[in-house]
Parts: sequence; structure tokens; C-alpha cells
Amino acid sequence: MRPPMITIYHNPKLPVSREALKLLKTAAAKQKFRVDLVQAKYESPTEIQVKAICGYLGKGSLAKGARLVLVPEAPLASTVEQVIETLQAKPTYLKKPLIVDWVKGRAVIADPPYIATAFVKGVGLKEDAK
Repeated sequence: MRPPMITIYHNPKLPVSREALKLLKTAAAKQKFRVDLVQAKYESPTEIQVKAICGYLGKGSLAKGARLVLVPEAPLASTVEQVIETLQAKPTYLKKPLIVDWVKGRAVIADPPYIATAFVKGVGLKEDAK
């Protein structure tokens, strides 16, 4: 059985993103999960992924998630469609580091970075498979 995968939308220029990635890799080595590293400067999530991420961040509320997923300097977005348009025009408007567990339907902005460690607690461990 393949180990679970956690995705991080990462910007190596941001110290907070570098630290979150380091913490994820450390946890992955101990807990046996894979890290999917997406260089968010060049790649933005697909439309389906944006919708899922907004739902995860908004705890089921797409509108709330839409307000959380973009950096403050991005144009104001209150719908998933506006977020998609914004990210298609400028992928760098995605808040980073953004960490997603697609299987469990969860996402978090890991700022401060220690949030990454708490987010993946239990991922990949034997208890997680139960």
C-alpha cells in the first residue's frame, strides 16, 4: 500500500514556506507519508482543486474559504470563481505555504510554520490507517 500524500504549495523565497516545508519533510520521514511539492510561483491549483481548497479552508463554506486562500494584496474575492480567475491571471496570489490533505479533506495556511507539524500529526502512522 502506498503511503498517504500531503501537498504543499510552496514559495522558496518565503522563510515561512521554507520552514514549513522543512517541518513537513521531517514529519514525513518519521510518519511515512509523501510530500507533493508544488512550486506555487509557477503552478496554481486546478479549478477543481481550488474549489476543494476553498471548502477545506472555509470548513465547508466556499465563500469563507475564498476569502482565506489569497494574499492580502490580491483583488478581493468572495467566490470560488473569482479566486480561480485571480489565480489564473497571477498564481503568486495564492497564500503560501498552503498544505492540503486531499484524502481527509483538510487544508491549512502554515503561517506560522509550526502549524504544519500539528496539521500532519498522525498522517501515515498505523493508527491513521484504521
